[in-house]
Amino acid sequence: MKNLYVKSLPLKEVISDLAQEFNCEIIEHCDEFVLEIPKEKGEGFIRAINFGKGLGVIEYNCIFFDDLQIHFSISQIHPLKFIFCSKGSIKHCFEELGEESSIDCYQNVLVASSAFNGHILHFEKNKKVHINSLEINRKEFKKHYLCSLSKFEHPLKALFCDVEATKLFYYQGNYSLQTADIIKEINTDLFSDFLRALKLESKALDILAVQVEQYADDLKLNKNQSVIRKNEIEKIIHLTEKISSELYTPYTVQQLADSIGININKLQEGFKYLYNDTVNNYIQALRLEKAKDYLLETDFSIAEITDKIGLTNPSYFSKVFKEKYKITPNQYRRSKTKTNQILDS
Repeated sequence: MKNLYVKSLPLKEVISDLAQEFNCEIIEHCDEFVLEIPKEKGEGFIRAINFGKGLGVIEYNCIFFDDLQIHFSISQIHPLKFIFCSKGSIKHCFEELGEESSIDCYQNVLVASSAFNGHILHFEKNKKVHINSLEINRKEFKKHYLCSLSKFEHPLKALFCDVEATKLFYYQGNYSLQTADIIKEINTDLFSDFLRALKLESKALDILAVQVEQYADDLKLNKNQSVIRKNEIEKIIHLTEKISSELYTPYTVQQLADSIGININKLQEGFKYLYNDTVNNYIQALRLEKAKDYLLETDFSIAEITDKIGLTNPSYFSKVFKEKYKITPNQYRRSKTKTNQILDS
């Protein structure tokens, strides 16, 4: 196990401390600082950028050839951290507790150490990770947002206002689809230097606002949550693969939602995001496309095809097929068969 120690703030000094531990240089541009992992120690980079209002972002996109722990140990109050894992996994623990918690892909944690106690991030050997940490200096942040925070009625208000770090705080969840989209934008280099700096600061504030909203949603019972999570989108993708292979099964939308443990509203939102369609319309389109294959490639009767694609009766199948393709199933079969005969002659 390799141990590295960060004993400074703000993020510029964090990167400088890591560079000293890695015995490498850093690339500095205005308020952005990049450390490329030495080839003998791993691959990838760590970079950070400071904004105003007490905000900063540090990104770990790397793989290490040995188990590695980064100890954030300073004689100051540590930032409040929103940590997001978009690839791989890492482990986190508080210095004063010493017990590790795993942060897996599409999970996020909100952590605040107490007093001057620090954090430890554990990167496992040969495991590719992509982590973003939104860092908040609560004293500076509260100073800037003092008026609005005083009127803010939210479960996280006390945490934002705890500028003396009197309480340890840890919360873990699965981050939202909206968060995933913001992280993807944060991790790109599509903007020129000045515009990119403005864009990054805007996105840092966006992701903070989204996380504050999601935390309140997380406190609801699962069936009443309204924010769709990134890991739930992954579940919906796997569900559509199952639906495609089992078109003969007449699932209801409720049954599909229950099968992956989410509510109907989230399922519909996920289908709209992925396929720009409702669940039923998406499934019906799959069934009709499969029906076309059966009409061309088999001698199945209309009744047999109806059963194999999970529809209720042949009349209904013929009706929806004609509505979509402007031709009946039998007309489609005859026209395509005739076309094939001409091509073969």
